[in-house]
Amino acid sequence: MKRRWRAGFLALAAAMSLLALFWMLTSAGAVRAAIPSPNAPDHTAAITRAIAYLRTQQLADGSLPGFGGTPDPFTTIKGVIGLAAAGAPSTALQTGGGATMLTYLADEAITYTHDVSGLLLPGRAGMLAVAVVAADADPFDFGGMSLIDELSATYHTATGAYSTTASAGWSTGAASAVNQAWAMLGLSAAEQPVPLSATLYLLALQESDGGWGYAPGSGGDVDTTALVVQALLAGGQVTPTHPALVAAERFFRSEQDEAGSWGYRWGGTYTPSADSTAAVIQALVAMGYTPATYAWETAQGGDPHTALAAMQGADGAFVNALGTAHALAGLAEAPLPVFGVRARARQALGRLAAVQSSDGGWPGWSGSSDAGTTADAVLAFAAAGFDPHTVSAGGPSAMAYLSATAASYAAGGPDAAGKLAMAVAAAGDDPHVFGGVDLVSIITASYSESGTVGGYGTLTNTWHQALAILGLRAAGEPVPITATRTLSSLQQGDGGWKYDLSSAWWNGTTPDNTAIAVEALIAAGVPREAGVITRAVAFLEARRTATGDWGNPNSTAYAIQALLAAGEPLDEAPWVVHERWPIALLERYQKPEGTFYYGGWSGEADNDFALRQAIPALTGAPFPLAPTVLRPWHAPSPLPDSDRFVVGPARYALEGRRLTLGYGSDLNQNAVVTISWRPSGVTAWSEPVTVEHRAPVSISVGYPVSAGGAEIRIVVADPDGVQGEAEQRLRVYGVMLPLVMRGP
Repeated sequence: MKRRWRAGFLALAAAMSLLALFWMLTSAGAVRAAIPSPNAPDHTAAITRAIAYLRTQQLADGSLPGFGGTPDPFTTIKGVIGLAAAGAPSTALQTGGGATMLTYLADEAITYTHDVSGLLLPGRAGMLAVAVVAADADPFDFGGMSLIDELSATYHTATGAYSTTASAGWSTGAASAVNQAWAMLGLSAAEQPVPLSATLYLLALQESDGGWGYAPGSGGDVDTTALVVQALLAGGQVTPTHPALVAAERFFRSEQDEAGSWGYRWGGTYTPSADSTAAVIQALVAMGYTPATYAWETAQGGDPHTALAAMQGADGAFVNALGTAHALAGLAEAPLPVFGVRARARQALGRLAAVQSSDGGWPGWSGSSDAGTTADAVLAFAAAGFDPHTVSAGGPSAMAYLSATAASYAAGGPDAAGKLAMAVAAAGDDPHVFGGVDLVSIITASYSESGTVGGYGTLTNTWHQALAILGLRAAGEPVPITATRTLSSLQQGDGGWKYDLSSAWWNGTTPDNTAIAVEALIAAGVPREAGVITRAVAFLEARRTATGDWGNPNSTAYAIQALLAAGEPLDEAPWVVHERWPIALLERYQKPEGTFYYGGWSGEADNDFALRQAIPALTGAPFPLAPTVLRPWHAPSPLPDSDRFVVGPARYALEGRRLTLGYGSDLNQNAVVTISWRPSGVTAWSEPVTVEHRAPVSISVGYPVSAGGAEIRIVVADPDGVQGEAEQRLRVYGVMLPLVMRGP
């Protein structure tokens, strides 16, 4: 169905023969919600096969079947969450009649979340809200009801529980760990505050074994515990180092089998389960263990991801539709609540707001506030529907800064004046009268014409022409046909555009140049079916990488905006690659806390340039932005910094003389690990051996031979912070062999 999308240490885990260092994501701050980790193992083939299997199971009404083969809202909800976690568009499962899982759930929303008397089942409502947000729909207006308002009405201030007397089949509205967890997750997904008493109520239900169960006193259950851990972290008042979560981690370790998976016991028989394994992976990632591999490797060499992938059948299924839906979120390492595109854009805006300068601007390449950089930020906020006049760092607003610098910046050329005009119009101001200057006049004053050729500034410069045209159209002004012809004439034989027509080595056709030209031409009135546009679209298709994106977040974002302007259905072939649509491919550059990294030569360090340029594409807004009602900006609660080092437990295996330190993701790769040792009876430590993330290392260390064994000390340091035991000591016995460490 064609549609315009609406609104949406290091990989040090390479071969280490005797030392496997494993990283984990978390924060000492509150965790409010989650975004899939960029460090997740690549399960592309498994995910593709799983979604293909779900297509074979989808029923005519758009639903997925339950255990009886009939339409089942519960399984369908999990299918929606699984698709979003995997980066597939919500239309990836669609019947010939156009029914999707979301349209089915909208039809069933009221019936599924209420009993026959009309009372709400809070657990079901919360779970449905999580799916609705994951699919980028509105939980305040879905299926004829406000899931969030009705859910909030079931809160009891005296106890902190979300509960009712509703009853429907096996489900009830009674206070329980499961109902409370889903209610909290639904609120968190909708970015609504979770009362502290609700968190305290859920904490009080923890069993003595460290887990949570279906009923008080029943003992810990793996699936329930995984759900509760994610709900507690999403609520914002509990950190991964909270004693209750430390106990939950011990519970998970006690329940893990030799293969690295988790399962269930029935009649004294233990059965590994894809549902349980996926749920625990989600909980571990929420706690900071991303990827959930080395720190959870068993003594037999198994790990959760390997175990989960091994459960997939030849038909792509993980037993059935429900197990397959669950497995998708585990394979993708996407903890609950899974964010939809709009929520991810809001998290990105939160990070963007955090780096605003006190003068209202954003720093450019020089480190000082820069009008061009600030115009990009203003466009990002406006694209997401937020008023840039309300965005400040305690001083002047973003628009006040632009107003103060408008004259000097616009004098830089038609590209600068055009970009500023776009930002001003997007914020609801008048580009004809802004900061004491008429931006439209500045643009038009740069126009020159000779016969049938005319344009702005340097006639051979793509960006001069494109930004001038976009600025004029944002201001509601017409564009001369000669300017449109000039920009069209700059198209190269392969369908793309260069920066200009110079022969510099760097100046080739690129997705960025091509995208801005396409947006300008369409804004100027060139039909989408015109040859200049279809050739450009073909160029963008041809320039994708093997994974389906355009090599970095900036180029990917610009390409997405151009394709949207050209009316391309991004949720259909050829734009969907390995079940992931371009928006999801852009999101792969987004860190769990909302920042973006550029990749390539800059690795996974935070990149504010990528952050600013990615947000309009996330919201599905091509340039120039369409006028809309803007609302005041309120920053979301910050998510944990994925550049922290999170250290797991160190282990030593006598067989093979293997030392392992559990680790999670330090995405900017700046942590340092030092290892020293001393034989039994010796007080002085050896000179420490240092392992850094920034360069390959290969170090041989001659351990002392001592029948009495030795003590090994491991110390972790990271300027971004360390969670867990920054210093660990192990007593080892037996003859020690040389330790060889190999970097990436």
